[in-house]
Amino acid sequence: MWIRFVYQPIIALYYGLYLHILGKEMLKADRSVWEMRRIWLIGFLLLPFSLLLGGWLGFNHARDQALQQADERLNLYASSFEGAINRYEYLPWLLAQTPDVRRLLDEPSSALVNRVNHFLLQTRNTSMSDELFLMNANGDALVSSNFQSAETFVGNNYQFRPYFSDAIRSGKGEFFAIGATTGLPGYFMSERVTSWQGDEAGVAVVKVDLEPLQADWQLAGEKVFVSDTNQIILLSSDPEWKYRYLAPLSDQQLDDLKRNRQFDGIELSPLGASSRADTLHMPSINGETARYLNRSVELSRPGWQLHYLVAVEPLYQFALLSAAVVFILYILALTAVLWMRERSRRALAAVKAEQRLRALNDTLEDQVLERTSELQKRTVELERIQRELVQSEKLAALGVMAAGLSHELNQPLTAVRTYAASGKKLLIKGATDQADSVFDKIMTLTSRMNDITAQLKVFVRQAPTPQLSSDWPARINFVLEMLDHRIQQQQVTLRLEIPEKARVKADDARIEQILVNLITNALDAITEQPNATLGIYLQPSHDGWCLRVEDNGLGFDTETMKHLFEPFYSTKKVGQGMGLGLFICYGLVQDLGGTIRALNNSTGGAVFEVWLPSDEKAD
Repeated sequence: MWIRFVYQPIIALYYGLYLHILGKEMLKADRSVWEMRRIWLIGFLLLPFSLLLGGWLGFNHARDQALQQADERLNLYASSFEGAINRYEYLPWLLAQTPDVRRLLDEPSSALVNRVNHFLLQTRNTSMSDELFLMNANGDALVSSNFQSAETFVGNNYQFRPYFSDAIRSGKGEFFAIGATTGLPGYFMSERVTSWQGDEAGVAVVKVDLEPLQADWQLAGEKVFVSDTNQIILLSSDPEWKYRYLAPLSDQQLDDLKRNRQFDGIELSPLGASSRADTLHMPSINGETARYLNRSVELSRPGWQLHYLVAVEPLYQFALLSAAVVFILYILALTAVLWMRERSRRALAAVKAEQRLRALNDTLEDQVLERTSELQKRTVELERIQRELVQSEKLAALGVMAAGLSHELNQPLTAVRTYAASGKKLLIKGATDQADSVFDKIMTLTSRMNDITAQLKVFVRQAPTPQLSSDWPARINFVLEMLDHRIQQQQVTLRLEIPEKARVKADDARIEQILVNLITNALDAITEQPNATLGIYLQPSHDGWCLRVEDNGLGFDTETMKHLFEPFYSTKKVGQGMGLGLFICYGLVQDLGGTIRALNNSTGGAVFEVWLPSDEKAD
């Protein structure tokens, strides 16, 4: 009687307070949903601007880096080009000062011609130049270093070449042309020669082969070319661009080219269309037009320019990659804001609930003290026990949830960390295609972790999720790829007997959870084995499919076999496991309508068998 007299008012007060709080919480829940929707709406309205800004910043950064590298390479190539020509500038003057060469203009005797021919040949071999020859005042070649060749310059007239007329008029001449006799391109440098008696004049010429420069550019895999004063490409790392002009040629330019026979036997054609001063559209290998950033530098030769092209397409790819990174960070930041807001709201609600509970406890204590003083000690003791029970239940539930999530997310997080490190190295190397594949795997793993968190109802045994269809061999390959780093690290020998297709009534997330736990346990069991072996076999059995996971570890004793599927039971060392893996597997298999059992292998080691019903409709 005294118990009813004391606790009936307490129960009535609790019930009334519960209804009052429930009504307020429903109003707050509606308001909270609207606030969350407003945050998501604002976030997605700002997303396009964030993506555009990220892409723009990424493009500008990549362009600045590429142009900086282009300027460095351009200066290097310009120095090597100038060096390739300057190393031969002394030769025409040297020939013009040679006594036998000067005497030859006065008395072209056979003996003197033969001696000068051999002198030119020896000079060519020593200087590593292409060819050397001497012309008289009429432009006729008297001697040449290739006098023994069928394509010798001796006897040919080159009065039409500008390097001849410039040397006669001003003392020096330079000109790039296709050889009228040999058909080979070269850079001609000339020097006026005065005969020994001073009555006759001639021109000494050195031909320099610039083709090896192109081979270096091609070996470097870069887009480099040299254009002359007429915007005609003389040297190029791409053979298709050679002897083609960037800007239209006037009639006067065409007449000059025809008169001096600079490109004798070659049909000049246009190449590229410049949309801006620093941009060129050039044909690519497949016939399409590619856009390049043009960086050029003036050479010491009048009107000559050295060009270095930077492809624009990789810059756009980097911009897209930057926008993708911004998108991921943006979503993570938005999610973090919502999470923090929700956490703050729940913390505030918990504080208010605690305050209300304290106020209620104070009221109840006053009522109890008013009704009976002799029950005060018992009431205080009961309240203390009640608070401890509530706290212990909260801690137990929280421990189970945290342990389960930690266990299930450990393997995907390890794989994400491995793939992230690989992606970083690939980005540093510039292998963006392979990096995209790695980032796709990371996105797949994060999706799997999302599915794992959605499986919390496995622990609280809520209503079962609808049955889906899953390809068991595909899930096995996925999990083995995720654990490949550890398998390689332990030097485990894999034995697989898996059909190409085996569909069961299950969802991918649960199948992967089962496989990760079983394979991880097997790898743990064979960590210290000298010849670690892991066998995975999938065979049809009784209108379903039976998975068999074998290892050559130590197996199970009788006591361990009894408690194998119990929660928090583990044979591992402290800190290496929580004893939830097999317990989770057991629950998942039961929910999917299958069976799981463990036994010792006759040849040593442990065996786990999982049977799941097949999905005949999917097959």
